[in-house]
Amino acid sequence: MSDDPWGARQASAAPEGWIPATENGWGALVVWAAGPLNVVRVPAAPRNRETAVVTRYSDGREAREPSRLTDADLESIDDDIDSYLAEAGLPPRPRGFDWYLRPPGAAAAGPDAFWAAVWEATTAGLPHDGLHPLRLRVAAAAAVDRLYRS
Repeated sequence: MSDDPWGARQASAAPEGWIPATENGWGALVVWAAGPLNVVRVPAAPRNRETAVVTRYSDGREAREPSRLTDADLESIDDDIDSYLAEAGLPPRPRGFDWYLRPPGAAAAGPDAFWAAVWEATTAGLPHDGLHPLRLRVAAAAAVDRLYRS
């Protein structure tokens, strides 16, 4: 890791074929684990404020109700990501960016396959109660390193 774990190259657009990081603590942790050489950050476009509230009933029915995220909601999402990173012993990531990962050879099948491979490789050796961000930090760093070396 460099002295600045979030010191990824900044671009005006994501390179073609690069994998978007999920907008949650896990996605940010994987970006950190991949390191600046495998990551690019792009100034965030206006965020999609449309979402849906999904209610699942015990009989299997599902009700979807459109909802709109407020500025406070979006700020809260960023705060939650920073809290997750703090639990992992990492500094907060710079806000206002979308993050993209260079696809390693194992990600040829696309973003879903990449995220599944990273999760499987990270959690394979952890005990059931090992999903704390600090434990995931160490395991994710090793898993991502293996993916980029293969």
